[in-house]
Amino acid sequence: MKHKKVTEYDYSFAVAKVRANEVGLLTSADIEQLISAENYGSALRVLEEKGWISSEDDDVSVALKMQMEKAWQLIAEVAPDISVFDFLIVKNDFHNIKAALKTLVTANALGLDLGGMDNLMAPSLADPEQVREAVLNKDFDALPDFAKAAAEEAYEVLARTTDGQLADIMLDSYYLNTSLEMAEKTKDSFIIKLAELICATANIRIAFRAARMGKDRQFLETALCNAKSLDRRALANAAAGGMDELISFIAATPYGEAADFMRASSAALEKWCDDIIMSHLESAKYVSLGVRPLIAYYLAKDAEVKNVRVILSCKHNHFPQEVIRERVRKLYA
Repeated sequence: MKHKKVTEYDYSFAVAKVRANEVGLLTSADIEQLISAENYGSALRVLEEKGWISSEDDDVSVALKMQMEKAWQLIAEVAPDISVFDFLIVKNDFHNIKAALKTLVTANALGLDLGGMDNLMAPSLADPEQVREAVLNKDFDALPDFAKAAAEEAYEVLARTTDGQLADIMLDSYYLNTSLEMAEKTKDSFIIKLAELICATANIRIAFRAARMGKDRQFLETALCNAKSLDRRALANAAAGGMDELISFIAATPYGEAADFMRASSAALEKWCDDIIMSHLESAKYVSLGVRPLIAYYLAKDAEVKNVRVILSCKHNHFPQEVIRERVRKLYA
């Protein structure tokens, strides 16, 4: 998308609308009420009281999806330049490519009709149905420029090896690098730093899982993206050397705090990765103009929905409250 010539002052109305909607974000007290609910059904009743669902019979996954759709609709209506969100929503384009590729390869292998797909995601830069049609027809040139090579390479891997995990990590790496490039084009320091944090924490997660599973350096070279604040080759070498070597390496980087969470558990590390991004968004609370409050609101809503998913999943599996509290992410509100 082409970036319009807009100034921070052009966002004054948009920021006012977002500030008004921030009042509706779940608070720490609301989250605690969900955590303290006696069981899964009680947690659903809390969500009903908050207006998230209309009854216990509602499809909760649809209700949570609707929360994000409403947040995006608000942003799309008020933002003078929606293209500054490209670096965030391009993730959904790559998700849609993944979904279509898996449908294509599975259908070809089993001789099935390609049929429809209900797992496409929006908002996205390219129309989800057009992405689906392009991939299912193997017409990769019909995809946006940022996705053509990624989709074709992933298809070749899937067709040759049927290794879905390898195709996924290839596409994830493409997505993260594309996000970084799009962020750089905005020339906004807040956005560039945010994209860098998203990519660096993604690399930390990948390296951690790879070290636990004993993955080799070739796997890591394929999976890791080009975050500037975390040397890619050094990280790959450390993770290939095992968990102790990885933790020692991370401890000496700007993300050294992550080392302690690596020692604790994968859940603790995942939470830390999300929390460090939320911490970056906090500065937007004190900004009255520009795009930052809009980005912060959208990601705050995303974090809010993730927290509700975590709590409901834990309630469904009868996890104790103290375990749930350990897994709940930092809030923006």
